[in-house]
Amino acid sequence: MSTNLAIIFYTYIIVEEKSDIQAQIEALDAVIAREATAEAYYQRGRLHWRAGNRGAAISDYNRAVALDPDSPAAEALKLCNEIMDFYNTDLYNP
Repeated sequence: MSTNLAIIFYTYIIVEEKSDIQAQIEALDAVIAREATAEAYYQRGRLHWRAGNRGAAISDYNRAVALDPDSPAAEALKLCNEIMDFYNTDLYNP
């Protein structure tokens, strides 16, 4: 990881402590623009999921898995798909 990339990634970590999800996503956008890594896509996917952007989260998890099949994004993607596939007929039919 280059020095500039490390600085941007650590900026993301500092922003993370402030709980501003959009600022965190923007910080990771800068990381990914410089060097797309599975970890950066995974972390951005987590943020998108927390923000309710399910499609963006799944896309980021897919990108992370494409870069590193052993990434934690593989498990996250599996869980996302299970959540999205869940259908409870009792909730929709009184």
